[in-house]
Amino acid sequence: MAALRPQSSFHLTNLGAFHNFMAIHSKTYATRKEYKLRYKVFRKNMKKVQLLQEMEQGSAVYGATHLADLTEDEFKQNYLGYNRSLRDIPDIHWPQAEIPDVDLPESFDWRDHKAVTDVKNQGMCGSCWAFSVTGNVEGQQAVKNKQLISLSEQELVDCDNRDLGCNGGLMENAYKTLLEIGGLESEDNYGYDGADEACKFNRSKVAVKVTGGVEISQNEEDMAKWLLVNGPISIALNAFAMQFYMGGVSNPFSFLCSPSGLDHGVLIVGFGTHTTKYLKRVQPYWIIKNSWGPGWGESGYYRLYRGSGACGVNMDATSATVDTTTTTSTTTTTSTTTTTSTTTTTSTTTTTSTTTSTTTTETTTTPIRT
Repeated sequence: MAALRPQSSFHLTNLGAFHNFMAIHSKTYATRKEYKLRYKVFRKNMKKVQLLQEMEQGSAVYGATHLADLTEDEFKQNYLGYNRSLRDIPDIHWPQAEIPDVDLPESFDWRDHKAVTDVKNQGMCGSCWAFSVTGNVEGQQAVKNKQLISLSEQELVDCDNRDLGCNGGLMENAYKTLLEIGGLESEDNYGYDGADEACKFNRSKVAVKVTGGVEISQNEEDMAKWLLVNGPISIALNAFAMQFYMGGVSNPFSFLCSPSGLDHGVLIVGFGTHTTKYLKRVQPYWIIKNSWGPGWGESGYYRLYRGSGACGVNMDATSATVDTTTTTSTTTTTSTTTTTSTTTTTSTTTTTSTTTSTTTTETTTTPIRT
């Protein structure tokens, strides 16, 4: 793969650059008016790219991603979705996570240990929070129960009434909802449509049972220690630089990427260090799984500087907790028959030959939010 190189302001903003952007990302516009509007937005965004590049403290390269013709409001509404204002009154607060007393290696990546599913795509739906939650629960299930299952974001979009589906949500709220309803179905059973729909949750098809959540220290060394032992971490960050990120270790100045401006839910899956090519500076970084498809960033991933609270990466680190032995919402037993539970990606079936207390299949239907 050829190294990414920053471009000059002229080459970023001219009409040829816009046409090249359209060709690379298969962009078409219905009218001449729309074409002119998108070119105007593109030129404005490329000036942001130039500023990000000139002020970049790391090794990141920014440019005309597939999001480069979107206004700031369009980007936030359709591709982000983390919303702190949705905290319940009183706030939902999970207990503080215990930080393991371990030595940190130079690098660690849960993708190498079969605890991370493939990069997904939230589409034009502000459901990043749901993808952050499923990624975290997938990791918890893989680490604790040695089984990696792709889980349903659409279930959260449709059925989590603490949150607003495609209009945003909060990961801590989702843990509470999943604790109450039983857990998450698999992606295979409850596929993603990227739109607010009626809830079709089926309790008998729960693939992973969620038992609560924990809040993780804002100290980034503690975060790395927790991740090393326990699995990927659900976080929020300021996604300003991500709209134009193409690769490298991102480290924007805080005036461009304020830690207080959290607006996007993502998943930390690992960490590492990188030595810059020319100045030979060692840059510690987080490996972050995003939900804009594998064509964005580094095959769907974002590397962000670790240790300075860049873009608020440490401000809201949490994790769900999952049942370590049961992967369905209800298990049946009898006094005369040996019960065998078989874990699958859809449901757990209990076999008995005499009087049995059975699992009730419960389908919940909730009207679409207004």
